[in-house]
Amino acid sequence: MAFFFNFILAHQGDSADPELLHWIKERLDGIFGPEPWVIVAIMGFAVLAIPVSVGFFYLLQANRRASAEPRVDRDGLDREKAP
Repeated sequence: MAFFFNFILAHQGDSADPELLHWIKERLDGIFGPEPWVIVAIMGFAVLAIPVSVGFFYLLQANRRASAEPRVDRDGLDREKAP
């Protein structure tokens, strides 16, 4: 258990290297321009696109699964096998 606490205490308190973050910001500004709203729009689109695409593929699979199942009438007879 002491190893676990030493492992936690061995890490630095900063969340990231400030020089690295500055370098990444400069590269992104070079690609997208200095306007921060471009990055916000791209990240917002990605955050919203993931659950929308998961829901779309779920509905697509549900429709395929429903069309593959045989249809049964009220009396329990299979429509495709009925004379």
